[in-house]
Amino acid sequence: MMRFYKGLYMSPSLEKKKKKVLWKLRTGRPQPSVYIIAMARNNDLLEIYHSGMLKQKYYKKKANAPYIVGVAGGYGGAVDLVISMLQDVFAATGGYDVKAYFK
Repeated sequence: MMRFYKGLYMSPSLEKKKKKVLWKLRTGRPQPSVYIIAMARNNDLLEIYHSGMLKQKYYKKKANAPYIVGVAGGYGGAVDLVISMLQDVFAATGGYDVKAYFK
């Protein structure tokens, strides 16, 4: 079980396929080029995972379910999306308190 941010960030390359991509993430279907951006469990700001990582038993437990704030096509797209997200956080808060911004 995974949780998604209401204002989920998506790569422009995935915007047209948003419903299908999210459905595949929820049902565990393989998506070789999809990466997710989730809230970090430690002191880092955000974490980038390949969508295949979500198939591991660890992430199926409710306590370990990632809070997904972005979905990107390819690792480079994920890095670009993280940069865009951090710019939005800084513009809105004047700092980089990502956890408070995405709650």
